[in-house]
Amino acid sequence: MIRWYIVKGRLAWYAAYTFEVQILSFSKMLFNIVTLLALAPSVLSAVTDNGAKRRNVVPGGYIVEFEDVMSVASDTKSSFYKSLSDKNMDPTHRMDLSSSLFKGLSFHVDTGLDQAVVAQDIQAMPLVRRVWPISLYDTQDFATAPYTNGSNSTSSSDTFSTHLMGHVDRLHAEGLTGNGTFVAVIDTGIDYLHPALGGCFGPGCKVAYGYDFVGDDYDGTNTPVPDSDPYSACNEHGTHVAGIVAAGPNPYNFTGVAPDATLGAYRVFGCSGSSGDDVLIDAFTRAYEDGADIITASIGGPNGWTEEPWTVVVSRIVAAGTPCTLAAGNDGSEGLFYGSSAADGIGVIAVGSIDNIESPVFTTYGTYSIDNSTTGEFGYLEAAIGMPNISLPLWAVSKDSAIVDDACEPLPADTPDLAGKLVLIRRGTCTFDTKAANVAAFGAQYIMFYNNAPSLTSASVSYPGILGAAMVSAEQGASWAASLATGSAIQVTITGDLTVFSSPPNNITGGHMSTFSMWNPTNEAYVKPEISAPGGNILSTLPLSQGGYGVLSGTSMATPFVAGVVALMTQARPDLDPYTIRAILGTTGHPVTFNDGRTTYDYLAPVVQQGGGEVDAFAAVHISTVIDVANLAFNDTAHFVKEANFTITNRGTSEITYDFAYVNAATAYTLPDDGSTQPQTFPPDLVTSGASVSFSAGSVSVAAGKSETVLVTLALPQDLATARIPVYSGFITINGTNGDALNLPYAGIASSLKDATVLDASTGYPYITSTSDNTYVPLDANTVFTISVANTTINGTTDNSTGLLIPNLRIGLVMPSSLIRADLIPSNITYGTYTNTTTVLGVKTLGAIAGTPSVYQPRANAWSTAFYGVLDDGRRVPAGTYSILVRALRIFGDATNPDDYDSAETVPFTIKYVHSVH
Repeated sequence: MIRWYIVKGRLAWYAAYTFEVQILSFSKMLFNIVTLLALAPSVLSAVTDNGAKRRNVVPGGYIVEFEDVMSVASDTKSSFYKSLSDKNMDPTHRMDLSSSLFKGLSFHVDTGLDQAVVAQDIQAMPLVRRVWPISLYDTQDFATAPYTNGSNSTSSSDTFSTHLMGHVDRLHAEGLTGNGTFVAVIDTGIDYLHPALGGCFGPGCKVAYGYDFVGDDYDGTNTPVPDSDPYSACNEHGTHVAGIVAAGPNPYNFTGVAPDATLGAYRVFGCSGSSGDDVLIDAFTRAYEDGADIITASIGGPNGWTEEPWTVVVSRIVAAGTPCTLAAGNDGSEGLFYGSSAADGIGVIAVGSIDNIESPVFTTYGTYSIDNSTTGEFGYLEAAIGMPNISLPLWAVSKDSAIVDDACEPLPADTPDLAGKLVLIRRGTCTFDTKAANVAAFGAQYIMFYNNAPSLTSASVSYPGILGAAMVSAEQGASWAASLATGSAIQVTITGDLTVFSSPPNNITGGHMSTFSMWNPTNEAYVKPEISAPGGNILSTLPLSQGGYGVLSGTSMATPFVAGVVALMTQARPDLDPYTIRAILGTTGHPVTFNDGRTTYDYLAPVVQQGGGEVDAFAAVHISTVIDVANLAFNDTAHFVKEANFTITNRGTSEITYDFAYVNAATAYTLPDDGSTQPQTFPPDLVTSGASVSFSAGSVSVAAGKSETVLVTLALPQDLATARIPVYSGFITINGTNGDALNLPYAGIASSLKDATVLDASTGYPYITSTSDNTYVPLDANTVFTISVANTTINGTTDNSTGLLIPNLRIGLVMPSSLIRADLIPSNITYGTYTNTTTVLGVKTLGAIAGTPSVYQPRANAWSTAFYGVLDDGRRVPAGTYSILVRALRIFGDATNPDDYDSAETVPFTIKYVHSVH
């Protein structure tokens, strides 16, 4: 434990493209639907329910890729925009997206237009290959400690805990430091004035490349304002990431994984908000064309499909020869089948997070006295709202530190006035704001939480009336509670003039998967992540204006660690291509046992959580044996790969004999055991029943420089509840006579994904509510909605009533779907002989409502689309009574087969029209 006191002062692209074409071509009908990719995301609102999140998009924002990917004439842009203007779309240019790998544009159109019709018209233009909405993505980190400047002793040897975990220290001892490699960091910008990051920008500096694609004021939805300077101090994320890759010597005795690597700072975030995938495409292609050896991005959002434009471009970059590391995501709480763009891309190295074996933390110094005599010192971690200088008596909601739900219920009526007291509350069971609300009801203004787990975290408190909050360790809080229980009085004094840095061991979760790390497989049954690395509680650089150094957690921190490892691999083995790098990382990792945040179990964590396990940089550089794949995917039972193979290559100088065996990881159930179709949150139910694996030979000898192929036969696990969608996994162990030891991950699904329920109908979805009701309460059948339109007569009907209401369709997906339809079914029509119906999948409808069909959707608890009386082809339906038939294609379903959809119909509702007054 350290305690410091500081006084404040190519082929794969073809494969990816072929897969895309297969998806788009499995029926003409689906091809026509897929051309409307922009429709649903541009209209449907972001999820507002608790639970799985749905990615946001830029209203009226689109990306197009032109047909000729090799060249676009100089007049293409003006011709394209003229075509949009001719259709009264009022286009506003956003970004040129021209590179050797992608030729296109991003732009805005009038948000008042029907976006369904807009996207359809754009896709129909001869120049356009594909059109997408501009999706928004976020960084993948959590703040866990405040930041500080300071000075301390340094050491010539690498004893940094995360480097010991990943065996980076052994490579540093050999002189491998990333010298001669170029790592592009696509992030929030870098404070390159930081002395640990070189102190300058440009040729000869550590940060030698870069560009600001967006400007300070960019929030994802507005137009970027680029410039050539990637400096940023308003957002700490990119500077922290950069330090993990390549920080030089500093007062805290750590360096980056590749401290002599050259960095590129490609800024894609403003001071707040998200980033659009058009910006990300531009940044990735520029980094590629600048000659980056590795591109890393700790950015992502829920998806799990390979079809997003940013994901497609990243896969092309990998195929063109540049390895890319992407954060697997921080939504591990959501359970299985919750992949992230662009980590789910083909050939991309997706990185999961492992908790640090130490818990570095910067805590502010305070003092306390007991009964005006005994005094003591303590460290505390401020909440985001801060903790002002105070000297107050301590009052505990409960004097028993074993109470797990401290302050989760309203306090008794005889609770004293808490104004002028510092209220002590144990963390756990309910939210910080719930606890704050219960004590604020009795006048509390200042709260001191104490943790229920190792280390500290920043208490997320924003309740009105609470003026300050902080957290102390579990041990400190329990000690105070025990003293109060004996009748002692405690006075706590906070002056904020001293900062304490400590790095105690993490004996609870250290060395195990972070509970926030995302779970796969992808929606197409690919195995992700490839590898995991230290990402929980990581000390690194921060902008000088924010203290210079601090601790953050997330797959955002694990990803640059692996990027640094790839830099070391590239320095030592410059002949390695991205796929070989990916395979080496995935097979030289060390599988870790499962930990649920409190307890470590005696079985391995599922591959779909940990990938190949904890990265081993030393083995990745020195291993003589290379497997040609990072993992084996056995798919689901309907597409079961009974026999797979891998090729083993001996890159050593003498013959090696390899023995093969296997070890199962835990099998994870996607669904709970109560019959619910809603996936379990973390931790999912795990069982030890696994697959049986056999090999074409128990061992094989491979001559130096030669390769041999090994056939793998897998028998599915037995005695599993297949309706719960069990995901099995494990590792093929490959041990060579030269000492090489590899672990090849494998995974599969022990049920048919096409049998899995996709559309959530168990809780009343789909249903109709009103756009004016933010509570999303389902409305009764035959509710009348009055829609404002520009003309007084709509198909022969008029209405001058008031109290305008717009019907709002609410849909829930419990599993991902590649195609969602929402078709309007007429109950009765009040205008003449309006019979313009069509039969879709065996049902007579008026057509899909505007904003649908929707394709390649991740699972999300609920999202909405308003119905303004307009269909996807721009027709306005007459006043009348309707219902909406929602159909979601199950995974691997045939889009032309009605039986492959989940379907449910809303109650009937009536629409009328009223003339809008301008």
